[in-house]
Amino acid sequence: MKRLLAPALALAALLACGAPQAQSRPDFPSKGVHIVNPFPPGSPVEYVGRLVAQNLEQAWGKYVVVESRSGAGGTVGANYVAKAAPDGHTLLVTTASPISFAAALYEKLPYDPVKDLAPVWGIVTPGQVVVVNSQLPVRTLAELVAYAKANPGKLSYASSGIGTVQHFGGELFQARTGTKMVHVPYRGGAPAATDLAGGHVQVMFDSLTNQLRNIEAGKVRPLAILRSRRDSKLPDVPTAAEAGVSGVEVVNWISLFAPAGTPADVLRTLRQTAKSVMAAPDNVAKLTETFGEAQVLDGEQLAQMIPTEARTYIELVEHAGIPKQ
Repeated sequence: MKRLLAPALALAALLACGAPQAQSRPDFPSKGVHIVNPFPPGSPVEYVGRLVAQNLEQAWGKYVVVESRSGAGGTVGANYVAKAAPDGHTLLVTTASPISFAAALYEKLPYDPVKDLAPVWGIVTPGQVVVVNSQLPVRTLAELVAYAKANPGKLSYASSGIGTVQHFGGELFQARTGTKMVHVPYRGGAPAATDLAGGHVQVMFDSLTNQLRNIEAGKVRPLAILRSRRDSKLPDVPTAAEAGVSGVEVVNWISLFAPAGTPADVLRTLRQTAKSVMAAPDNVAKLTETFGEAQVLDGEQLAQMIPTEARTYIELVEHAGIPKQ
């Protein structure tokens, strides 16, 4: 897994090229801008989208609104933006779910996740965390594996939809551990997290940001972080590898996209403005408070990273024998 993820992570760390850039578009935007959130309201994606929208609106003096077009693991909203007029006035804010993970988990999509969307700005978010309902009689990742093997098909894990990062994490975990759980897809991470806390499902492979409140309230129990190092917000929770399960690391991000074919000067304006306003100290503080260790990526870095990342996950799905949708 580390070998497969290395190219994507290395590309994510690249700095933008130092060549002089052409001029941006001074008359853009010519009207209001709509940012599409492909998930239901209440998610970390919506938080980032609204923060970006507020700052772009202040910079441009034109209204910038966030609207939800959810469904099919984020692919409904992603497809809407991919098919929108490529003039920069319709944007997408999303996780990797309808992009890199959809490319790996879906047999067929109405859009090309890599070619039909142009990245503008983004952040790498903290790794996924394996959480269980507090009433489940397991306290470690090894105990979860043992319990799932002793009760095949009796545990259910929630996700924010088919083809999402949570779905991918659950399928990868099963493939690596030889366990069998029932996938229960929801229309978004918030209702899935609510049902996990209420005991309607038992397991979730979710973002720490989405689960931290329930963890602190004692409604769910964190077992492991699905990345190569521990998280500062949960320093006592081991990584999956430390807990005895290797090869299940999952990298996720939240990024802003424009439709492919957006004029170069408009795309440049979007990238420069988003990068500038989101680098303001108060915005950096807000992102750090919400996500902890959040690495910022500009549009050029994302454009380099995403195709390699998608190929990485396609390979991983094939190697692990994860069924496609």
